[in-house]
Amino acid sequence: MNINIQQKEKAEEFQNMHHDESFLILPNIWDAGSGRIIEKNGFKAMATTSAGIAFSNGYSDGEHFPFDLLIDSINRISTRTTLPLSVDFERGYSESSKGIYENTKKLLLAGAIGLNIEDGLPSKRISEPNSMKEKLNVLNTLKTELDLNFLINSRTDMYWNEIGNENERLAETIDRTNQYFSWGADCVFVPGNIPFSELEILIKEAHGPINVLLNNELRDAQKLKNIGVKRLSLGSNLSRNNLFNLSKQSLKIKNSDFDLVLAESFSYNYLNKLFHD
Repeated sequence: MNINIQQKEKAEEFQNMHHDESFLILPNIWDAGSGRIIEKNGFKAMATTSAGIAFSNGYSDGEHFPFDLLIDSINRISTRTTLPLSVDFERGYSESSKGIYENTKKLLLAGAIGLNIEDGLPSKRISEPNSMKEKLNVLNTLKTELDLNFLINSRTDMYWNEIGNENERLAETIDRTNQYFSWGADCVFVPGNIPFSELEILIKEAHGPINVLLNNELRDAQKLKNIGVKRLSLGSNLSRNNLFNLSKQSLKIKNSDFDLVLAESFSYNYLNKLFHD
């Protein structure tokens, strides 16, 4: 697949969603089928969940899902859907500039118009800032090389990994966030249990749009919009709900109880029509 005018237009459209007056609720998908349903339900854009893709293929999260299979997944999603598609790139599947360059280019050629890249490490620690600086430099080089203004969503895991002292975490997150903006990030993703009061301060201090992750504390879309959050991601929630329902129903089936599986389902004809070209 080559970069075409439609992909460039989708990239610009997705960039604009982060700077207009709207509040972007971004559902995270794990395959082409879930993407078609999100598109059918009227969303403006969608993103993948690394955990959801890994879990649905029988892998654990954290770059354990083989990269060539990720490319295959993105190819299938982008050819079966028309919405702007952002891809959860984890840490980039490499720590070298060459590896980041090659992997990023493959994802963009597979149809991505946005990428998440994170600083969190598998050890629940966090990488040095210069590591992200090098990665962001590579991604911005590819923007120019491919003439594709894809959205770089730089994720910092200060709260997700509970890095450092609670009293210092906000200040360190603000520092990281603004460093990432200065190095070419278009948006910064701050997942984790960040208190609402601290999120308000972060929004005021940040030099660009902020993305947060849905959780029990950050679930009121209107309140999030009112304080200036630009993007709310669902992460792996939908994919985990899907697997939870599969487990719940299969346990009932094991006991010869078929009521739930027969009652809560799309019809065959509905899905066959939805997925038909």
